[in-house]
Amino acid sequence: MKGRLSIFIAHLHSPLMFISTIALLVVLFALLLAYALPSLISPLDTTRLLPWVLLVLGVFAVAHYGLIRAFDPLLHPEQQAYPQFAERYAALRSNSGCNPQTFFQLAGEICFATLYPVSVAVWRFDDESNVLRPVFFTGTRPPVTLDDVPLDVDLTTLRVRLVETLPESALRYSWISQGVYLICPLLWNRELLGAIGLGVPRYGARYSDKSLRWLEWLAGQVALAIKNVYLAEQMEETRTRLQLAYRQTVEIQEEERRSLAAELHDDILSRLTAMSLTLRNCRKRIADSDQQVEAWLGNLEQEINTIVQRLREITQGLHPTVLSNLGLIAAVQAYLDHIARRPSPNPCVVSLTAQGFGGDRLPDARLERDLYHITRQALDNALTHAHAAHIFVHFRWSFDAVSVTVRDTGQGMAEPPERLIGKDGHLGLISMYERTRAWGGRLMLESQPGSGTTVRVSIPVDQPSRFPAHLEAYVHYLSSPVTSGVSTEGIS
Repeated sequence: MKGRLSIFIAHLHSPLMFISTIALLVVLFALLLAYALPSLISPLDTTRLLPWVLLVLGVFAVAHYGLIRAFDPLLHPEQQAYPQFAERYAALRSNSGCNPQTFFQLAGEICFATLYPVSVAVWRFDDESNVLRPVFFTGTRPPVTLDDVPLDVDLTTLRVRLVETLPESALRYSWISQGVYLICPLLWNRELLGAIGLGVPRYGARYSDKSLRWLEWLAGQVALAIKNVYLAEQMEETRTRLQLAYRQTVEIQEEERRSLAAELHDDILSRLTAMSLTLRNCRKRIADSDQQVEAWLGNLEQEINTIVQRLREITQGLHPTVLSNLGLIAAVQAYLDHIARRPSPNPCVVSLTAQGFGGDRLPDARLERDLYHITRQALDNALTHAHAAHIFVHFRWSFDAVSVTVRDTGQGMAEPPERLIGKDGHLGLISMYERTRAWGGRLMLESQPGSGTTVRVSIPVDQPSRFPAHLEAYVHYLSSPVTSGVSTEGIS
C-alpha cells in the first residue's frame, strides 16, 4: 500500500499534473462554498464574497502545505535516510566491539528501507582470492544461490552503474543471474572494499537521480567506516605483535643473564676459589723460608678474594637469588642494603614504601623480575647522574595494576627523556621501556633541569591485592665514609 501511494504521489508531483490538481481543487472548494452558503452569494454584493474566497484559498494553502510535508518522505525518501543513517552510524562507532560486517549490514538495511528495491545484496572484497564474498542479503531471493562473485572487471573507476551496462565478463553474468539490477562499489581512496547490489525497484520503472546520488554518498560513508575498522584491527594486531616481540626480547635477555650468572658462579668462581686455597697452602709451606714470596702470595690471595666478591655481586645483580626466594620488595631492599655498604660520592637517603603487598607476592615471577630490573635501573640512574640528596621509591599493588614510582631531588635531565633513549650507548631507558611494554604497561618520565626526575611505571594485573591499604616503609642511608642504617616500619 505504501509503495502504490508513493507511485501515485510521484506522478502527482509532475508539474502539469500538479497545477491541474490545484485548479481542480480550487473549483471544487468554490462549488462547495457556493452550495453551502447561498445566502452569502449575491450578484449585487461582491464585497461579501471576497473575504470568503480569501478564506477558502488560505485554508487550501495551509492544507496543501500540510499535505506536501506529509507526503515528503514518500517523494524524497533519501532525505529522510540521512538522519537515520547518521544516528545508527554514531551508535555503531561508539561501540568498541563493532566489526566490518556491522557496517556492511547497515548499508544493506538502509538501502532496502529507503530505495525500495526488491532485494539488496552486499559483498566484501577478498583481495587474497580476488573475489567478492556475500555478507548480507535481504528481499526476494534470486533464482540462483548467492555465492562468491569473481572479480574480472575493474570496479575502482566505476560509480553507480546498471549491471547490464558492464562489459561482458563473468562478473556481469553472475550478477545478472543473481537478480542484481544496479551496482555501487564501496571505494576508499580508489581501494575496493566491497559492493552494494540492488534489485529492480519495487515501485516505478527506475531509480531517481536523487536516489542514485544518495546511494553514492552512502557508499562513501560506509567505505570510510569499514576502512577505519580495518585500520583499527591492523593497529591492534601490530600492537599485539610488538608486545609479543618485547616479551620475547626480555625473555631472551633474561635467559642470557641466567646463563651468564650460572657460568660465572659454576665455573669462574669455583676456579678462583680453588686458586685461593692453593695460594693459602703455598703460604703455609713457605712461611718460614721466604718472607718476600709470602708477601706476594698474600697480595695475590687478597686480590683473588676481591675478584670473587665482585663476581658474586655481579651474579646477584644478573639474577638475584633473593628475588626468586622472597619476592620483589625483599629483593629491592637487599639491593639497597648492598649499595649502602659501598662508598658513595654523595650522601643520599632512599625512602622505600610498599602499599598493597602485605607479605604477598605478585602472581607472576617474571613480572616481579621485570619490575625489579626497572626499579634498579631507575635507582642507578638517580644515584649516578642525578646527584640527589633524597630518592623516593614507592610500590603500589591495587585492584587492577601494580606500579612503581622512583622520584629524586637531583639536578634533572638536561634534555628531554625521549632524546636520551639510546644516546651515547646508554640503553637503560630502552630496557625499562621494553620491559614495561612487554606487559602492556605504561612508562612515564618527567624531568626538568634543577627539579629532579620522576619515573612512573604502571602494569595491569589480573589478580587484585588482598591488602590494598597495607603500607610498609623503609629508609636506607647511603653516605661516605661507608656507613649504613636501616629503619623498618610496617603500617596497616
